[in-house]
Amino acid sequence: MKTYMAAQVADMVGVPYRTLMDWVAHELLNPLNARSGQRIQTAWRPKDVREASVLANLRRAGFSLQNIKRACAYLRSLGHNPMSTGEFIVIRTGKGEPRDIVKFCDTGEAVALVKDRGQLVLPLWTED
Repeated sequence: MKTYMAAQVADMVGVPYRTLMDWVAHELLNPLNARSGQRIQTAWRPKDVREASVLANLRRAGFSLQNIKRACAYLRSLGHNPMSTGEFIVIRTGKGEPRDIVKFCDTGEAVALVKDRGQLVLPLWTED
């Protein structure tokens, strides 16, 4: 399995290295820890890179880390891996301000994550 170093991931998702590592420190991202001699380094799998990319895009859309952290905790409480699967859309107000995040899950549900957390759980399709 291909892994990446944190500096590579920061460059790939377009955020400063320190920002990426702050997200790890705040447990928004959980890359693998790998020992290299006396040093412990993070090893970023493709799923970790995707999660970092989603997080960076949500931040660029104007959501606070606090809102994103609550959204991730809510998804985990439902048994979802918060950012490595599914697709996300940002809903904005008429003034262009971010209002909500909706995650379209691989299970066929759409879930509101910020404004009315959990009130929108729509089965989009059923599996036969």
